[in-house]
Amino acid sequence: MATARRERYRKQTREEAKAVALAQLAEAGTAGISVNAIAKAMGMTGPALYRYFANRDELLTELITDAYRELAEAASRAVADAAPADRFRALARALRDWAKQHPDRYLLIYGTPVPGYQAPPETTEIAARLMRTILDACATVGAAAAPGSGTTGSGADGAGGEGAGGGGGQSLTPLEAELARHLEGAGPWVPGEEPGGELKGRALRAWTRLHGVISLDLQGHFADMGFDPSVLFEAEIDALVRGG
Repeated sequence: MATARRERYRKQTREEAKAVALAQLAEAGTAGISVNAIAKAMGMTGPALYRYFANRDELLTELITDAYRELAEAASRAVADAAPADRFRALARALRDWAKQHPDRYLLIYGTPVPGYQAPPETTEIAARLMRTILDACATVGAAAAPGSGTTGSGADGAGGEGAGGGGGQSLTPLEAELARHLEGAGPWVPGEEPGGELKGRALRAWTRLHGVISLDLQGHFADMGFDPSVLFEAEIDALVRGG
């Protein structure tokens, strides 16, 4: 019984510390996260809190893995609830919705790297879960056919998708084909899985384009340009679905 109480208290203390750290993150970015300041806000001493987190990097790892896990879960739910032809759109909107609700946490995992911080393997494993969802969603919008590849415009379930200009079977451009060949040898992005270079290329371009709009929006770079970033984001989704 005493052991169970201690474990509950330990969990509560760690969760409270993470909540304070997230408040610091929102106020001053990663540079503002301080274990001693967190301890003070909690009415503890620094050495006492170090019994729950060995150092700042351990605390950062908790925040990063939590953010990746929640974002991956939001993306997975959105894709699971959508019809195959709508999965990519659902994925893209789920990524943006989560980022808009948690801008500081999104930028923690996709913003400027924290100086001196080295992410442990478990963060890579959780990030791979999100990449699997992105790959699966990209497979449903239709594949272009690289010259000589035998790839068709079918999605992962064998049905023709919306992508590749809406017609399916559209040839890759020379640069797209070169990227596909390059990514064939890039190694697995998801443990135990090795999608083809063409799908990797589509997923990589989709991820970077969506992330670009989301990140610029979160950091206020569109603020004085007189347009609604959500319209730009929807246009990017449509272009990606059509293979543009």
